[in-house]
Amino acid sequence: MFPLDEQDMEIVAPEGWARLERVLFVAIDLLGPVADATLPKGVAAKILAILKPAEALARRLLYLLAPTITLTPKSASPAKAGVSSSSVPAAPKLRDHTPVFRLTEPATRAPKPTGPRLRYLDGPPAPTRPAKPICAPQTGTKLRDRLIALSMVLGDPDHHAKRLARFLARRAAKAAPRPVPLNFENVPGLSRKRLDADLREALEFTNAAAQYKAAAPPG
Repeated sequence: MFPLDEQDMEIVAPEGWARLERVLFVAIDLLGPVADATLPKGVAAKILAILKPAEALARRLLYLLAPTITLTPKSASPAKAGVSSSSVPAAPKLRDHTPVFRLTEPATRAPKPTGPRLRYLDGPPAPTRPAKPICAPQTGTKLRDRLIALSMVLGDPDHHAKRLARFLARRAAKAAPRPVPLNFENVPGLSRKRLDADLREALEFTNAAAQYKAAAPPG
């Protein structure tokens, strides 16, 4: 782990965005022009194999670029001053179809227990497992939305870096258990053996720098 200053980011960030742009073009070419159509077998896996590490790289670049914002618990609350949020009915939200880039990553799951499994032969028979539901044919709609969201980050990284900064400030003000919800130990897509060497190198580099920033003491 190591720190990156503003001069370092002036070199690292443009190289990272350029690499992500190339990955995005490859993913769009794999998806094809009709995203709502049923995807051929294996296409979704090929796209996710490069999309997951690309999204992880984008999150780390945004985190390294994000300015530090400090909020108090009061200012982090959605309630307005002098008005109780519980007394005002929430207006129904209209669904926005514009894809939004996801800023968080799931935490690593706890390992499954490895102890011996006990089975009683004289007990009642085990219940029959329900049949697995038949999955509908997979389309490229969700993948298309994720590609659009990533392209929007590439189009205006400063806007999304500030969006991430505000999001992290709200988490810090509320004392969230994971102040920086990125999985530095199990980076999405990094364990893939056939991952592009340049993308792997960039992701490992930015992950180490982002992990240092997250662990560094304030000030």
